[in-house]
Amino acid sequence: MDINQLRSLVTIARCGTVARAAELLHLSQPAISAHIKLLEEELRARLFERHAKGMTLTATGEAVFRHAKHILHAVEAIKDEVNSLIGDAAGELVIGTVNDPAFLRLPAFLRHMREAAPQVTISLVQTTSGSVLKNIADGVFDAGFVEGNLKGQAVTSLLLTNAEFVVGYPAAWHDQVEVGGLASALDLPWIGTSDGCSFYQLTNALFAAHGRNFTPAIRTDQEALLLDLVGQEAGLSLVRRDMLESYPKDDVRVLDGVVVDAGVHFVMSQTAPKPGLLRVAQQAVQRAWQIEPTR
Repeated sequence: MDINQLRSLVTIARCGTVARAAELLHLSQPAISAHIKLLEEELRARLFERHAKGMTLTATGEAVFRHAKHILHAVEAIKDEVNSLIGDAAGELVIGTVNDPAFLRLPAFLRHMREAAPQVTISLVQTTSGSVLKNIADGVFDAGFVEGNLKGQAVTSLLLTNAEFVVGYPAAWHDQVEVGGLASALDLPWIGTSDGCSFYQLTNALFAAHGRNFTPAIRTDQEALLLDLVGQEAGLSLVRRDMLESYPKDDVRVLDGVVVDAGVHFVMSQTAPKPGLLRVAQQAVQRAWQIEPTR
């Protein structure tokens, strides 16, 4: 067996499909499949169960997976420490992103990364805050941007900014919403996101604070579509205030007196195998956001 075979096994186990593993590892699907086939032949055991939605580890595969994680972690730590000692930052960072690139200042971040570490490859994966945290915990992402409350999360985080969320509603519903206020608004149809998205968590907390259960009438993880749906009278939704201020239409209004605060963070695993690369990345984020470096 070799490192590439173990890396393919761990990546499939974490993301669930050969196609996704191939994308993350920048390899072809046949190459990934060949790695697993050779590994299974050498170990004389089936490591994955194949099914319609992807692949899951067998009991034997789980045992191999546990060892493979430690091996890959050690290999990445060796590379990272040597690169730090010789002053040559090199390798790859997989970073989860949410929201639009401009809001997260990704162009500035990438520019500062190129200046500080031109040999480092950055792979950006657009997803939700919950998915970013899960993928960091599983070792699929090295770091990521997250909105919301990080209480109870085993991550190292850097607060970038505080974001205000407000209740956006269709302008055509003005009389109905403003007369009854939030109590009335909670009874109307709401647009939500996937459970792992910060919008969902924040909206769920808003409903819970008023003794209600949040059941979205419609779900979407696309911010632009969410605002369009509100404007087209599909329902109400929490929206980031700056998104609404830049929305070019006047068919979405804000419910007075309801503001939900949430942080925007850059997060990393507390036990990441690439501390040197992540220090460079954190410094690039701080420069992009004009945050004083931590001492």
